[in-house]
Amino acid sequence: MSVEAVKHIIATVFSAQNALRELAPEFKWAGMGNLLWDYGEYVCIKKYGLTKATAGADGYDARTADGKSVQIKTNHAASMIGYRGEADLMLVIHVDDSGEFEEIYYGDFAPVKNASNFSKRDNKSTITISKLRKLKQELYVPESPRR
Repeated sequence: MSVEAVKHIIATVFSAQNALRELAPEFKWAGMGNLLWDYGEYVCIKKYGLTKATAGADGYDARTADGKSVQIKTNHAASMIGYRGEADLMLVIHVDDSGEFEEIYYGDFAPVKNASNFSKRDNKSTITISKLRKLKQELYVPESPRR
């Protein structure tokens, strides 16, 4: 199945979700977590040439060609992501209602962990999308053109 075909199906699901919100606005109609997460892993693995982790892998979802572990997080509407465990790399994407996605952050896990908050109650770390975007800018500033 191609990425475009899967993307079309995801866009159709989001469209149906928006229609439900209009029909019954007293409900959030936001129970799409697992579908969204699976879509995020799928497109990231395809786009970045990753290998899906085996079931039960602790703290990561995929591996790079050189064996680094990658934790993948997908965002659609929330202002932050939550995560447990650690990996070598963190890859976070945002998916819009059309199924299109953009990279929010892809890089070393340590800066994300250092900028995160830990919730003992939920036993997980959280970081806002805005902090992730800022980290990406700080860590990946392109070199100045040579004169």
